[in-house]
Amino acid sequence: MSNWSLCCPLFLVVFLAVHLACGSLDLDPSLLENVDVDQLKSNYLPPGLQNANVSLADFQKLLQTKCEKAANDKSVNATALGKSIEEAALKLMGCLTGLANMTEIQAEIAEASPKGDLDVVFEKYCLRMPQAKACLKDFNDALLPCLTTDEKSHNAVLQRIGDKLLEFICYKNGDQIALFIAEQGPECLEQSRDGIATCLNNTFSSYLPKELGNPADWSLPQLILGPKECVDLYAFETCTVELLEKCETITPSNIVESMFRYVRKESSCQPHIDRAKQQHKRALPLPLTGGSGSGSTSSLHHLTWTAAGLLMATLLTRLG
Repeated sequence: MSNWSLCCPLFLVVFLAVHLACGSLDLDPSLLENVDVDQLKSNYLPPGLQNANVSLADFQKLLQTKCEKAANDKSVNATALGKSIEEAALKLMGCLTGLANMTEIQAEIAEASPKGDLDVVFEKYCLRMPQAKACLKDFNDALLPCLTTDEKSHNAVLQRIGDKLLEFICYKNGDQIALFIAEQGPECLEQSRDGIATCLNNTFSSYLPKELGNPADWSLPQLILGPKECVDLYAFETCTVELLEKCETITPSNIVESMFRYVRKESSCQPHIDRAKQQHKRALPLPLTGGSGSGSTSSLHHLTWTAAGLLMATLLTRLG
């Protein structure tokens, strides 16, 4: 639930709040009928958390506690704020499902692919992008009262990233995603699924406790994109791209890398990433033989994600 959501922290709250809404408000849970929660836990949670005995009430309390801490005002009804997020999350999922039903899209793709008409399918859905952005904004508005001061300062950036991600997918009415599918992108992702799960856990597991223990001691990760999050996200990017480069065609990895870069431009991450890369470069031993440094970029990328924890300790110390 958490590792893949941390790649875009807003999704963590969406996923949690939808589960809460379906349980506590007696609303239609059919929106989640295709989500295999056990598989998500097995693939993406660290071993110590996969078999945790956690109740729905525990997660509701977690969301309420976050609202209480953010509001820092006893007159604020944190329970009501939590409920409003749950309702807004379910509304968001309903809105997005109404705009793009995955079952229907898959059927349309299967029919259009042999004809070379994928662009027609995605143009149809990309014309709905303004409504999708509006859905995300409505949910974000409900989320704001439960964000800390730091989270609020990062909120506009995260909103822009969400918008830019939609724009990338719908660039030229979906040319990118149509090319991704035509060039065996989905097959490449499926082939790399286990490796990507490892990238996620290696990069983001530090955001979670080693074990859940007492729910009263939990806290949701900060929904921010600071120096640590920037470097960790870049670590996940490089790890994932290296995996996808092993697929039969290079196009899927190129498109995924372009997506990361496109989204990253909306953040202030690049200086932190550049600094981290320079620190690693200075730490690398000199080669024993001469040459032009062939393969140095790949080695640097590999070190970036495998040593993210050490990187961040140094980086944060320098940043004060």
